[in-house]
Amino acid sequence: MDIKIVGFTCLILVQLCTAAEVIVSNYRLDPQTDPGFFNPGTLRVTRKSRKLLVISGWWEILQNAGEDVRSINSVLHKNVLTGRYEKVWSQNVTACELLNKNRSVLPKIRKVSNFPPAGTCPFPKGRYTIDNYKFELPEAFPLPPGDYIIVERMIKDGHFLLGLEWPITVHY
Repeated sequence: MDIKIVGFTCLILVQLCTAAEVIVSNYRLDPQTDPGFFNPGTLRVTRKSRKLLVISGWWEILQNAGEDVRSINSVLHKNVLTGRYEKVWSQNVTACELLNKNRSVLPKIRKVSNFPPAGTCPFPKGRYTIDNYKFELPEAFPLPPGDYIIVERMIKDGHFLLGLEWPITVHY
């Protein structure tokens, strides 16, 4: 559910972004993502200035996703001593919970997209488009400098549906 991922990513960015510079890379699609569930289309995150990101493009959800789909979201931080990524935050909710509890980012995204209205469950299959959602990064960033990965996994009845990762670097 890329809609959830975009919303989740923006929420994490809001919570993280207070650094002198935050670099967000485009997502990486897990090669084990079920092609019968998700088509990544052209969805991209573009940095327009030091503090402005623009999210635009289209993607397809090829199956309805509701209470039966789990969304496991995590933030991993790279340990500078070991070089390994360690989990610093995690959330495990249903697709509907993730889409319908977000009150900060998704309402704004819905204004520049064809997302279904808040409260829709299950999230219907279809082709979705975001038309230049502008996300301004705040000045302060409550995380230490370093490399992070925002991870989104979607699972239904033990079957892996979708995996996305966004690398983020925080500099002071």
